[in-house]
Amino acid sequence: MRVILLCVSLVVALWPPALSFADESAEPAPAEEVRAQPVRITVSVEPAVATVGDRLHLRIDVDRANGVTVALPDVVAGVAPFEVLDAVIAEPVHGSDRTVERRDYIIAAFETGELYVPALAFEYVTADGDTGVAFGESLAVTIESVLPEVREDEEVGPRDIKPPVELPRRVWPFIVTALTVAVVAAGFYFVRKWLRSRTSEPAPEVVEEPPVPRIAAHVVAMERLDALEREDPIGRGEIQRFYVRATEIVRLYLRDRFGVDAIDMTTNELPPAMRAARIDGSEIGWSEGFLLHADLAKFARHVPSEERARSDFAEAREFVERTRLRGEAVVDGGGDGGAGTGSAGGAGGSEGEPTVGGGDGEVTP
Repeated sequence: MRVILLCVSLVVALWPPALSFADESAEPAPAEEVRAQPVRITVSVEPAVATVGDRLHLRIDVDRANGVTVALPDVVAGVAPFEVLDAVIAEPVHGSDRTVERRDYIIAAFETGELYVPALAFEYVTADGDTGVAFGESLAVTIESVLPEVREDEEVGPRDIKPPVELPRRVWPFIVTALTVAVVAAGFYFVRKWLRSRTSEPAPEVVEEPPVPRIAAHVVAMERLDALEREDPIGRGEIQRFYVRATEIVRLYLRDRFGVDAIDMTTNELPPAMRAARIDGSEIGWSEGFLLHADLAKFARHVPSEERARSDFAEAREFVERTRLRGEAVVDGGGDGGAGTGSAGGAGGSEGEPTVGGGDGEVTP
């Protein structure tokens, strides 16, 4: 019996140290556990309670062993329902055997309730070629509404308009003020008129100057055609540019010579306007055909040959010569066209044939 009691006492005396020794050997120190992990992710967000649209500070620390490569996830898409407003990437902090990379994000949420920053996944590759995935912690953030709380019995909606404001019943001050202002204004007007009558002098006689004659429409058109010929867009292969300039010259000539606003009309709108201006039918037919062919070159990517372009240019000259004004008195038009006996500026007509000058404006036949 004594032997049994002695054995039980020894077991009771030795048992607690044995448990303590087992616990110490089974749980490694926290620092050693961190060093054993290739990648450790730390995530924090502040504040934990905010209102709609408030700026929250999200911090992600990537603690990795040297030689480990970490692929960062798409944080902008990964933190939904939060939206990333700004990001700051700090310089990595290198230690003897580990490196810490820190990234700070400014995020905001635009819906209420208890929202969660999702657990982000970080893929990594060790120096030995082993791959793995480290996850951050999912954090909860409470987003509250900026609107005031409404009781169940309280009506929600826009407030009613304010009632009408009654005007003051005493109107005499307003009447007196209005009469005073009227008297002062009338007195100022009559005093000023009286002072002007004492110092005014008879107005000088206005001598109207004779109107300055302008260059005839066909002279202007011929000068523009001469300038286009000197530029020689056909010889340089700029066929489209040639037709743009040539049709502009013809349309301006129709406006200045016949009063037809051709510059603001489409090709289909032009023939009725020319018939209304009593232009010869053959000239209407030529103008319509010339402008339709030019439209193909300008807008339909049709490239006429150089021979056809030069033929159209010559026909444009003949059209201006056929339809120009004839039989007017010789007038000094001023400007580049000059004046003199015969056609001004050397444009159309035989020597000795008088021409009336006009500008870019309309010339009445």
